[in-house]
Amino acid sequence: MRKSILIMLQAIFISLGLYLFSFAEDSSGLVDKANNLYRQNKYDEALKLYNEAQIKSPDSAQIVYNIGIAQYKKGDYALAVASFEKATASRDKSLESKANFNIANAKYKLGKLKENTELKETISLLRQSLDYYKRAIELNSKDEDARINHELVEKELKSLLDKLKQEQDKQKEQAEQKKEGKEGQQQGQSQNKEQENKQGQQGQKQEEAKQASEARQDEGQKQNQAEEQKGQAGEETKEMSEREASMLLEGYRQEENSVGKLEDRKKGSSENVLKDW
Repeated sequence: MRKSILIMLQAIFISLGLYLFSFAEDSSGLVDKANNLYRQNKYDEALKLYNEAQIKSPDSAQIVYNIGIAQYKKGDYALAVASFEKATASRDKSLESKANFNIANAKYKLGKLKENTELKETISLLRQSLDYYKRAIELNSKDEDARINHELVEKELKSLLDKLKQEQDKQKEQAEQKKEGKEGQQQGQSQNKEQENKQGQQGQKQEEAKQASEARQDEGQKQNQAEEQKGQAGEETKEMSEREASMLLEGYRQEENSVGKLEDRKKGSSENVLKDW
């Protein structure tokens, strides 16, 4: 029982000793280990130790700079920019110059990632890159790498600006063609509508002319019928007139005969005349 307790106590002391040793290790030792891992391209492991070292020395611009370098190597350019910007607060002009140089590099890398999708953003990032190269040269006039990179990025920026202009001209031309096509389509629709209206008006006129013609034909037929009826009435009137005339003549004859008879009767009525006064 006592033996097992002693073994447990020994294990606790050993663990505690390892913990105290780890805690006692200064940031310089952690940075040395992290640098060795960095040289072996073990960037994640190096970053872990750099971050531990930063906790122990939060004001160290060198540790923040190293963190930025490891992030840059991993391709985490946005994070690297943030780390390098913190490192520019260093009073060491050489370190500040290197930090600006690496910000320029990271901005360039970020821009190239967006070249095929966001050309305007790429151009903006390359312009920012040039500004940081200039700042690096101002801090260290002997920095030939910054000078060479500045010239190369400047040429590439000019090429991208020409590319952007060509794309904008092409988009403008396509927009104008689309606008012209739309206007032509609208004009064609308007012409078709106008033609349809004309055809409709012509059809309406033709229909009205047809109706007028039919009306005239009906009127003519009515007039013909009226004239026929009038002619028939005239003939009937004529026939009636001749009949009436015949009847009148016949009456006259009867009257003449009647008068003659009366005259005849008068002549033979009396032989005595009245006294001649």
